[in-house]
Amino acid sequence: MSPRVIDDATLVAREQTMLDAALEIISEQGVAALTMDKLVARVPYSKGTVYNHFSGKEDLLVALCNSSMQSLLELFQRVLTFNGLSRHKMLAICFAYMLFAKLYPRKFMLVITAKIPAVSEKCSSRRQAEHQELDETLLGVAFEVIREALEAGELTLPESRLPEQVAFSVWAMCFGTIALLSEDIEQCSARSELLMEQEVISHSNIVLDGLGWQPDAAQSDMNEVVNRFKQELFAEEIEKLGYQGRSLKL
Repeated sequence: MSPRVIDDATLVAREQTMLDAALEIISEQGVAALTMDKLVARVPYSKGTVYNHFSGKEDLLVALCNSSMQSLLELFQRVLTFNGLSRHKMLAICFAYMLFAKLYPRKFMLVITAKIPAVSEKCSSRRQAEHQELDETLLGVAFEVIREALEAGELTLPESRLPEQVAFSVWAMCFGTIALLSEDIEQCSARSELLMEQEVISHSNIVLDGLGWQPDAAQSDMNEVVNRFKQELFAEEIEKLGYQGRSLKL
């Protein structure tokens, strides 16, 4: 008897079932508790089938990270459709990153997991290549907004500063603000009064003002700008937050 041929759509759906199950384990027990045996026990597939998809725990973690990055990329790419100033598009990228973290806190933290050498060095070359491509595509959205700003004269960079440095500074600020003000992190007294949503917008403006990206924050009605993000770009995600019994404090 010839082996049954499985079409690509079935393979993708099967792998997604495994990824969903792995994420459930992480949500319940933490990343350290995730094992291939626990995954096998939770899905309706044999151990061999699971290993046909993932070479080991590290490969599974990078696959989870890549899946999370793909979801984040979909939000970022919407920003390019926004009818507004380049500065507000960059602010919308920061807003999208924060919104993703609010909706999917476990996925947000997993995005950094694939960059840990103990994980990245043990995953498959295919998974590594996929991760690198997603990384470049995500940054590519920021680069496109930066190029738009430079061409419009809304941003001027000295010769010593590269667009890559601009993109990295904004990303680092967003990641740090979200990670340090996450609901999952114990708040010290210096941070107890700070709200993640408000500080992402506030610190984004501090960075963009420092770069001289025009118009500066004082020239825009931030409430109006953020409301446009909510209504024109991310209405579905805002609604999804509502289903979770949560809302943005903005």
